[in-house]
Order: sequence, then C-alpha cells, then structure tokens
Amino acid sequence: MGEPGLIPLAMAAPLGEVGLLQRAQALGFPLAETWVEGLWEEFSRLNNLPDRLGRLFQGVFGVRVDEERLLLAAEEAQRAVRESYLLPERAEAFLRTLGPGGFLLRRAGEEGFHKASGAQEALFALKRLWAEAFRVEAILARFPNLLAQPAPVLVQRAGGAEEDPFLSLDLSRALGQPVVAYAWEGHLVRIESSHGG
Repeated sequence: MGEPGLIPLAMAAPLGEVGLLQRAQALGFPLAETWVEGLWEEFSRLNNLPDRLGRLFQGVFGVRVDEERLLLAAEEAQRAVRESYLLPERAEAFLRTLGPGGFLLRRAGEEGFHKASGAQEALFALKRLWAEAFRVEAILARFPNLLAQPAPVLVQRAGGAEEDPFLSLDLSRALGQPVVAYAWEGHLVRIESSHGG
C-alpha cells in the first residue's frame, strides 16, 4: 500500500468504496479532502500485536466458542491496541499532513464514523477504530481469521455526512450503477453501493 502513513486518495489501491470515490473525483465531482490510512501493518508489527493478540485468544475457539473467554480476550485485545504506540515520526507526519480542521474517520464501505476536531484528536480516533476491529461481533464476523486486515480507514476533512438525493442521482448516472451519496457542505464524503462501497 506504499509508504506507511496517510496516503492521498488518488494514490490508494482502488478497492471497494475507495475505488468509487476515485472514480467520482476523476469525473469531476467535488470531494472532501481524503486520505487512506497506511499505518496499521507497521503499528501491528512493531507492537508485536499478532503474537500478543494470538495468545489472548488461545483456547477461545475449539469445538465450540468459549463465550466467557471470548468476551475477556476481546476486551484485552482492544486495550492492547489502544495502549500501543505509533513510531513518533509516524505520529508527527500524521499530524503534519492533516494540519488544522475538523475530520471524519471511518472504515471504507461501512456506516458510522468518528468525528475529530483536530489532527491530534484524529490520531486518537484512528486508534479507537483499530481497537473496534476486536469487538466480539467483528471477531466473529471474520472468524477464523483473528487478524484479517479490516477495510481501510479513511480520514476526511469534513464535519459530518448527510445523504444527498440529488448528488446520489447524478453520481449514479455518472458511475453507471445505483449509489447513495453522502456529502458535507457540497463535498462528496461517502458512497454507498451494493457493488462495493
């Protein structure tokens, strides 16, 4: 996925919603400034998370799921992610790239987002999003892959996102497939599609 850090949307792998946002931008639709996070793999490796998390979940999945152990392991896994550290130079580059402003952080192709009033708060929101990948529901949804790479995290310069029916219609025509568009102050933020978004 290129160098770790925040990857400008145009340079990211065009998968799922990321690809739809790239196509919309290429077609001239105004898009909120968007980056794709590229820090998880390095963060996970340098904090030895694969081994640490693997040990937490030993004995949870057998002939049947030990629900009590799963709840405890998921809680500890989320704590391990939140309390681990980014390399200082990565954190500084993240803050420098974003600069001032309000941001939304969310997983591509998924509903819901975290709001951040500045770059530092966005960095904390990123770690919360990573930790959410270890909620019980998320773990069970990707079982048997405990550490499968979740959908990429998008960081966007926007204060919210509301469905825009007129933009949805225009974008559906331009893309040649039905989509639902969400915008903030006239800028496209999210594309929802049954074909990948």
